[in-house]
Amino acid sequence: MIILIGCNKGGAGKTTTATNIAVGLASAGADICLVDADPQRSAARWHQDREENDVEPKLTLVEKLENISSTLESLRPRFDHVIVDVAGRNSRELITGGAVADLIVAPHQASQLDLDTMEELEFQTSRLRTMNPSLNVLIYQAMASTNPLVRDTERSEFLDYVSELEGFKSLQSVGYFRKAYRDAIPDGRSVLETENQSAANEINSLIAEVIDYGH
Repeated sequence: MIILIGCNKGGAGKTTTATNIAVGLASAGADICLVDADPQRSAARWHQDREENDVEPKLTLVEKLENISSTLESLRPRFDHVIVDVAGRNSRELITGGAVADLIVAPHQASQLDLDTMEELEFQTSRLRTMNPSLNVLIYQAMASTNPLVRDTERSEFLDYVSELEGFKSLQSVGYFRKAYRDAIPDGRSVLETENQSAANEINSLIAEVIDYGH
C-alpha cells in the first residue's frame, strides 16, 4: 500500500507523521520503504541519524523529487507499505504521488491558517480522483493542545470544519503537541521507541486506523 503524507501547509507535522508510521509498521514486521519527496530532506536526515545510531528495525529510504508516480509504482510490489513524505503547497510531488497513492494522510493543526489550506486540498483531491478514483484522503489532527480547557472545543471545531468539505474522512486518532515527538527526531527514532506511552498510544491508534481504511 502506498500511503502519502501530505498537505498544503508547512509545519503541520508531515515528516513526524511519516517517520512514526514507518517505524510502527516496520516494528510490526512489515517491509517498509520511506520515500523522501521533499526538497528539505527532513526524512532523509532523520533516516541518516537512525542509521548512524544503528536503530532497529531498519528502514529502506528512497529520495525522489518532481514526478514521483513511476518511482512509487515501481516500489509497490517490492514492499508491504511505501510511506511517502511529500513537499506541501501544491507541489508536483503531492500531485504526482496522489495520482497513484492508496491513501493520503493529511496532518493539520486546528488553526485557521491550517484549515484554510484544506479547501485547496479538496480541489486537488477532486482532480486526482479523475485519475485515481479509489483514492482515500484522511484528515489527521496533529499538534493538538493538551490543555483540557481548550482541547474538546478545539477538536469539535476541527471536526465541524472538515465535515463541510467533500471527499475527506476525519480520523478519530489525534496527535497532541508533545515534546516527545521533537526529542525523538535527532536520534532517528520514533516516539514508539521512547518511554512516552501517551505519544506511543497516539501513533499506534493512528496506524491501526490508517491500515483499516487501506483495507
